[in-house]
This record gives sequence, C-alpha cells and structure tokens, in this order.
Amino acid sequence: MLSKEGFQSRLISLAAVFAAMISVLDIVPIFPGFYSGIWDSWAFLLSPLIGVLLGPYLGAFSVGLGTLVGHMVYFRNPYELVFMIGAPLGALMSGFTYRERWQPVFAIYSLLLVGYFITPVSWLLPLWGIWDVLVGYALVIVTALLSVGKIWPQADERKSTCKLLFSGIIGLESDILLRIFILIPGQTYWFFYGLTPSQLQMLWLAAAFITPIKVAMATIVCIILGMALKEQVEIDSRSSS
Repeated sequence: MLSKEGFQSRLISLAAVFAAMISVLDIVPIFPGFYSGIWDSWAFLLSPLIGVLLGPYLGAFSVGLGTLVGHMVYFRNPYELVFMIGAPLGALMSGFTYRERWQPVFAIYSLLLVGYFITPVSWLLPLWGIWDVLVGYALVIVTALLSVGKIWPQADERKSTCKLLFSGIIGLESDILLRIFILIPGQTYWFFYGLTPSQLQMLWLAAAFITPIKVAMATIVCIILGMALKEQVEIDSRSSS
C-alpha cells in the first residue's frame, strides 16, 4: 500500500504521462485536411478515462494541458483554442460522475442545455440533431437518482462497469454540449465562421449521425481500460480529488 505522498506522486506522474498522450493524439487529425470541430483529433478517446482515473480536477488539468500543447504543435486556427476547452470539461464531468458527485454534473449540464434552448437560433434547428446530448442529460438524471437512492448494482464489477459507462457517455456529451454552447449561445457560428441558420441546419443533420459514433468509441475505451487500470490507480478507495 502506497503512502499518501507516494500515491500523490503517482497521480502527478500519471497526469504528466496522460497529458503527453493527449498531446500526441491531438496532433493527429481523424480526417486528413479536416482540422476543425469535434472531429479534429483523436484526443477524445482518452479524455473521459483520464477524468475517471485521476479525478475531476487533476484529470481536467491533464487533458487541458495536453490539448493545449497539441493545439500549439499542430495549430489549426485561433478559434479552435476556444472550442478545445470542451475536452477538459468532459474529463471533469467524467471524474465527478464516477465518484457519484452528481450535483456539479447536474448543475453544469443543466445550465449549458438551458443556455442552448433559450437562444433564438436554436429554435430553428432540429431537436433530433442533438438527440445524443439529450440522452446524456437523461443519464445525468439517472446517475443522480442512483446516487441519492444508493441503488447502484451491489456487485463491485457490475457497479464499476455501470459507472464507467455513465462516466464515458456523460463526459463526452458534456464536451460536445460545451462546444455547442460556444457555437450557438456564444454566437461564434456567425462571428467566427459566418454560418447562416440554414447552414447550421445542415450541420445539425450530419451531427445527429456522426457525434454518437465518437461517444460510443470513447465509452468503449473508458470501460475496457478503466476496468484494467482502476486497481493500479486505486481510484475507488484513494482518489477523491
């Protein structure tokens, strides 16, 4: 059993390693020549897992640092420096969700969603275009009910699997939702990109099919690697950051 100092040193070392991994993934575009938006790199694959393993705050810092370095090495455009903050938020939300700290998750997700729906241009966009974000919000509510009622599965492995599943989905959907918030309520759709509402409608139609793939991929990684690594990192019993 590690001492408190040894455990903290391990977490800091892991944070540095994960930041380096995020940096490498961030400089590799998913589609060559396509370097803007939520599909700009492969960093999304690890961001929820890092939040789970390191905790919400250290995990968010590690992901944020790695993303910043990656964006500096492979510079897209100044606008992407704004949208990249979705990644550390996703790690933050995944870390909170795994540790059953549902209050900040519910508050942040609700505020972002309300901000989207009260923006007039969102009324012109198809609701089903963000269906995965709405499913994510439903899971936030389910997580809150399970935590308050203490009715998570009793078997340790099943409980960990469920929490990793919810953490992966909620973390990625929070990442996506913040980027949507910056784009729509933040008015960057026209201020940065000069998009019209009709062009946004086409973008929303495509996003309804594409973004769930991203969420599914990262959630699978979160579950598989999370189950394998959680004992080594001791996230269940030692990490409460």
